[in-house]
Parts: sequence; C-alpha cells; structure tokens
Amino acid sequence: MSAGSIVQRSWRSFIGGRLRRLPRTQERGRHGYSLWQRVWASCIGFDLPTQFGAAATHEAWALAARLAPQREQSQNRQPVGRIASGWFALPPLTSAGTLTAAGGDAVALETSSPDGRVGFLVRRRGNGGAEYSLELVLRGVDVDGPLVSAIRYTQPDGRDRVLLVPVIQSQFGPPASLVRLPGFGDDTAWTAAVPSSVALDTAWDAATVADSVRAALNEATRDAWRQLRELVDDDVRSVIDGALR
Repeated sequence: MSAGSIVQRSWRSFIGGRLRRLPRTQERGRHGYSLWQRVWASCIGFDLPTQFGAAATHEAWALAARLAPQREQSQNRQPVGRIASGWFALPPLTSAGTLTAAGGDAVALETSSPDGRVGFLVRRRGNGGAEYSLELVLRGVDVDGPLVSAIRYTQPDGRDRVLLVPVIQSQFGPPASLVRLPGFGDDTAWTAAVPSSVALDTAWDAATVADSVRAALNEATRDAWRQLRELVDDDVRSVIDGALR
C-alpha cells in the first residue's frame, strides 16, 4: 500500500469521513479524547468508542441539555424553553406518522435518550381524536429500587403537563412502565428527565403525583407506584394511595 493511501485514510479517519464502499459499523468517538489520541487512532485505523472515561454518561446528559435548545430551532420544533440540567429534548410526532386500523393501535414514534439507556415508545390509538400512550424502557440499567423519570409537554390548551413515570425491575424482560399521555399529539414539544432514585424529602406537587398515578396503564406501573410509596413522606404516600384506589 502506498504512503499516499495511508495519508488519505488517516485524514479521512481523523475528520470522521469514510469510503462509500466501507460502511461504518459503529460511530467513531471524538468528544473526550485529546488531539494526539485521535491522530494516533486514525493512523492505526482504530475506532475510538463514543463514550470515554467513567464520567462519559454524565457528560452525555450534560451535553444533550446544552445542545437541545439549538436542536429545537434547527429542526423547526415548537420551542420548549430553556432545558434544565438532567432533562433532554425528544423528537415530536409528525402528522405523516403511522396509519392506525380501526379499534387498534400503532407505533407512532420510537426514540431514546442521548446515551441510549432509556427507550421511549409512543403508540397512537384511533384516528380522529387519537389517544397516545408511552412505554418507557430502561436498557442495561441495574434497578435495585424504583427509579423515576418525568415527561413534560405542552397540551393544546397551552398548559404544561408533567407526568412522573416510576420504573422497577421486571421479573421478565427489561424494566418498563406504560402510561397514558393526555393531551399529547402531533408536533407536541416534549422533554424527559434522567431516571433517578427517590429520597424521603423529594418535593413533588400533589396534583402532579395524582395525575401521574392515574395515568398508569398496566399493573407493572401501578406496582412501581406501590413500591415508591414506601420511600416518600406521609403526604405524598396518601396522594398515591388515593389515586391507586
């Protein structure tokens, strides 16, 4: 192989390019590596992993939170305002989504968190005045106790809705919960929070807790709320118990 071809391959590798006849099987990491590491890896033809170091997951969340407002504008989404740390934007549904058979439901959107550890599966039921549900799935995450994510979106009446989604370890399959999304629809701007554990002093609005419990669509999600009630104070526990009845 000529020296010229080696230089060309090294330059393509360094800038993230590739030959059309050689499709990449995985994304090449760039963030988190020094210049010399990237140069050396490109010279030897090694694809650096997309996550580097113990703090890679935390940095991925932080980067997503910083870049989300720019992505909102560049993709012509409805603005969701400043995204707080620990939250990330999700793609909206489009009116050109899936067709739904009468009396059935269909997958309207499948997406994931920036680090791929949380999956979001939105289903549409009905055609006119469609209703939406969300299945939230944790991938490769050890769940010793309930973890809680949150979904925030704007309803047609202009009011923001926040739904808490608890997830517990499943006996079969990955940890997952299924909830109703009232007022959700095409082009709805929405964000999600990184799943986290719950502390006794966690501050939750009573109305939000009640709405979130009532949004549960299966027994696994209700079981997650039953486990969660053991970790919160008496006020939140009473709200959970009342909504579970």
